[in-house]
Amino acid sequence: MTFVNKLSKSFRWLRCSTLCAILFYMFFIGLILHSTSHKLQQQLKEQGSSSSSSSSSSSSSSSSSSTQAQPKMVPNVGQLNAMQELEQQQQKHHQNTRLKSQPMANNLDLGNEHQRQQRTHKGQEKRPGNASQSPNQPETVILAASNVNEKQILAKAFKRADRNRDGKLSIQELGQYINRRIVEHIDEAILNNAREFRRVDIGPADGLITWDEYHRFFLREHGMTEADIDEHDEIRHTTLNRRAREDMMRDKARWSEAARTDLFTLTIDEYLSFRHPESSVSNLLELVDDLLRQFDQDGDDQLTLEEFSDLNVDDDDDLLRKSLISKTLVERREEFKRIIDKNHDGKADRGELLNYVNPKTPRYALQEAATLFSLCDENKDELLTLKEMTDNAEIFLQSKMIDTANSFHTEF
Repeated sequence: MTFVNKLSKSFRWLRCSTLCAILFYMFFIGLILHSTSHKLQQQLKEQGSSSSSSSSSSSSSSSSSSTQAQPKMVPNVGQLNAMQELEQQQQKHHQNTRLKSQPMANNLDLGNEHQRQQRTHKGQEKRPGNASQSPNQPETVILAASNVNEKQILAKAFKRADRNRDGKLSIQELGQYINRRIVEHIDEAILNNAREFRRVDIGPADGLITWDEYHRFFLREHGMTEADIDEHDEIRHTTLNRRAREDMMRDKARWSEAARTDLFTLTIDEYLSFRHPESSVSNLLELVDDLLRQFDQDGDDQLTLEEFSDLNVDDDDDLLRKSLISKTLVERREEFKRIIDKNHDGKADRGELLNYVNPKTPRYALQEAATLFSLCDENKDELLTLKEMTDNAEIFLQSKMIDTANSFHTEF
């Protein structure tokens, strides 16, 4: 029994020591796992804080990702699984950052494109593009700037025309200013004709301009490159704006009238008649021929006072004839004596009629001034104020007072 008792005590001691050893090893392993888990959690926190400082827009997603990663890091998870989880969170963070940065890049591209479009508008101030602005806002700004610019143009012309500086324009002051503008325009057109002719006559430079040469010149003047011109649809002109298309159609109609020598080419004199019909002597001679053909009753190549004053233009649809002569019988007789018949012999020959139809003569400008007064002198005091001009801005901006060239081109 003594041996059995001793053996039994030995087993009890062995079981106790084994149990203590197992508990000790478990406690030691638990400390190691806890230390490892704590270090990994610290690394995740540091990674989350650095990501939030790099981009303010992705801080919320970064912190939420770190928060979501923490519950997964339990003490019983191994180091390899923790590192894989960290790598997945980093990939997700980078993907979110790229997705958020994509719209910002698109907004910047839209802003740059808006800036480029604003710079292409002639006479308009540059504005930085902003994708957050409403679509109607830029147009409102442009229209406001345009109105301000128009008022400045009218005020500048008004100041130059107001010779006595009384703040009002008489019909004589307005007529004198318009006459100066007409003379300057015609002289400049004649002076620049030869230089422009050489710029157009390049394919080849043979002293004659074909329609193809002028067409390419027209498109270059409207900002098109040679490559764009080669692909341009000459029939529909879809790449041109409405104003340019109208100008092109007008020029095409004038071509046949100006091409007297050859229907397909223009000489340098014909080119002046084509581009500036009001500046061409040949065009003015044609006007004289028209007057004689329609009003010279006895066919002596001269107009008498009776022939000129007895003309009935009330039902005449020819606007040019109406612009050349006065309406009433008394006005026509007075005009013939004072303006047309320079030598006072009772007849107007070709030379006197040529001077009469010449836009450089003061009569032409006074007639334009009288038309403007009849349309815009609201209080009928035979004086124009700057307010009356700005109230009728559209009329003045299209008149020979402001837009001399286009006004002539429309009339002729």
